[in-house]
Amino acid sequence: MFVDSDLLFAATQFAWVAIASIAALLSFSLNGERRARRMLALFFIAMVLSEVASVTEIVVGQMPQLLRDLLRMISFAVTFFIAPLFLFHIRLMIRIHHVTQSRWGLWGHLALPCLAVLVGLIFLFLPDLQREEIFRGARFDELPLRVQSVAIGLALLEFMIYLQWLIYVAWFFHEQRQHLTRVKQYFASTEGLEMRWLIVLATALGAYALLCLGNFLLGLFGKVSPIDRALDGSLMLIIVIVLALWGLRPSIEFKEASQTLARSTEDRPSKYEKSALAPDHASRIAKKLIAAMQKDRLYRDPNLTLGSVSKHIGVTTNYVSQTLNEHMQQSFFEFVNSWRVDEAIPLLEHSDQTVLAIAYEVGFNSRSSFYTAFKKKTDLTPSAYKAKQATARSVSL
Repeated sequence: MFVDSDLLFAATQFAWVAIASIAALLSFSLNGERRARRMLALFFIAMVLSEVASVTEIVVGQMPQLLRDLLRMISFAVTFFIAPLFLFHIRLMIRIHHVTQSRWGLWGHLALPCLAVLVGLIFLFLPDLQREEIFRGARFDELPLRVQSVAIGLALLEFMIYLQWLIYVAWFFHEQRQHLTRVKQYFASTEGLEMRWLIVLATALGAYALLCLGNFLLGLFGKVSPIDRALDGSLMLIIVIVLALWGLRPSIEFKEASQTLARSTEDRPSKYEKSALAPDHASRIAKKLIAAMQKDRLYRDPNLTLGSVSKHIGVTTNYVSQTLNEHMQQSFFEFVNSWRVDEAIPLLEHSDQTVLAIAYEVGFNSRSSFYTAFKKKTDLTPSAYKAKQATARSVSL
């Protein structure tokens, strides 16, 4: 059955705007992580406002030209705020409380949005006929000089929207990598803490931005876009659903991790800047860490953290972390998982237990994390290693 493209576009547009509106309301009403929730609410509000012109035109149809142009400029300018707001939300969620390092850093994020607001205001002060000519896509050389400048500015800003998103997508990947590095300094298991949803989302947003950029460039050269409005609306619907689901429902483990990171880094000097840890002191701490693993087998605890190990050996977390990173050249995550793999190796060689049972016994809380750690140390998966050992024993017999 043939579905009208414009009707499908309108349906998907209304659907994702409705979902974003509900998500904004929920973000304000949910408890916990108040600053991050407010930032997420502002993000969803910006998403809704970015389509206020499109939705209004679908619902109302004909409207006064000045009102139509005002709504279009609101949608246009607000679009530039979406990516910075989402980045600020991510930083607040991973407990980077200062979302920008300085006031200049804040203006670096807001410069382009403010420029879009300024150009939009200049556009609204143009006479009705000149605004209409710009929207009709009149050639630049056919417009008066003053109008040419505004038209070129709007065209450049539209190009910058897609470029901005590509830059921020790369920024999201960077934030995720930084977060994972920090997590591995404090946790022996990272399941539920890795923000993998952000990688998937950033990839989808990057692909969408590239498609939109391709459409824009094709339009500049008078080519017909292969992506119709219905597909565009459907892609946005999927993206907003993912944003709403994962943005509003971070895992319990992630919440606990962010709280632990906040406590661990609160009022802490930058990277051992003021630490008085002497080499002989670090050596003694290293011996305590090895003893805690060798004798007490702390690594078998799947929820082991740097804080619990520090408390066990009676040393501050800052000194333990510094000893691991500078004296032992390992993160806490690498240190603990190395001990887990070392215990797993003889079990794989001589035990009849399944690979998953062995993984749980030595402290891993998932099959995937066991496989990753084991392969990193031995260049073989646990199953391949077990099969290799079984083959060697049968040959020797």
